[in-house]
Amino acid sequence: MTKTIAITALFSTLTLIVGTSAALAQPGVATSGVNVRSGPGTNFAKLGALKAGELVDVQECQGSWCFVDRQAGKDGWVAANYLKPAAIQDDADEEEEDDIPFNFGVTVGPNGPSISFGVGNQPAPPPQPPQPQPPQNGDKACFYTGIQFTGQSACVAIGANSTFLVPGWDNEVESFKIIGTGKVEICRDPNFGGGCAVYVSSQSSLHPSYANNVSSYQTYY
Repeated sequence: MTKTIAITALFSTLTLIVGTSAALAQPGVATSGVNVRSGPGTNFAKLGALKAGELVDVQECQGSWCFVDRQAGKDGWVAANYLKPAAIQDDADEEEEDDIPFNFGVTVGPNGPSISFGVGNQPAPPPQPPQPQPPQNGDKACFYTGIQFTGQSACVAIGANSTFLVPGWDNEVESFKIIGTGKVEICRDPNFGGGCAVYVSSQSSLHPSYANNVSSYQTYY
C-alpha cells in the first residue's frame, strides 16, 4: 500500500553522466599554492596541496570548486579561483583580471540534457536557490521511491528545498512529478553536491546517474 509521508518531517534539513566528465577534461594550472580537498568546500578533509604552476586536468566544476586529476599526488577538489587554463600560463604581461574560471553545468529539458563544460568569463552556475513564490497556485513537486510514480511519495510546494534527505529517502528517489509549473533540481550528494541536474518536466524514471542516488534537491520557477 502506498504510504504518503509529510515532506516537512521527511525531507529535513542538474554536468550529467559521470563518464562524460573525463571526456570533457580541460588542462589547467595552479596560479599559486592551494589545498586539495576531498569535497567541494573548505569543510572537507585536506588531501594535499597544489604547487604554483602545477599542471592538472580539470574533470568537472561545481560552483566555485573544481575536481582536478593530478599527475602526482592525490586527486581532489580545489578552489576554482586558484586555477586558470594551461594555455595562458606564465604570460608575464597577463593581468590578474585575465584569469578565466572553469565552468561546468547541465540542464535537462523536454528535448534531453544540455551539457556545458569548459572555460568562460563567468563562474560556473551554482545550484540555483529557490526563487520567491508567486501567490499560492497549487504548483508542487512529488517524489516517489518507485518508477512510474509508484512506491512511497512525498510532495512539496514549488520553492521548497532540502540540503539532505533523511534515512529512508536518501538515495531512494526513482521518479518525480511536477504538478503545475516549476523546475526540480536533484543532486547526488548532500548540500547540492556530487553533480546536479535540472528538470522542467516530470520524470517517470530517473537517469541511471540519479536513480536511487539523490541526496538533496530544490524546486523553483
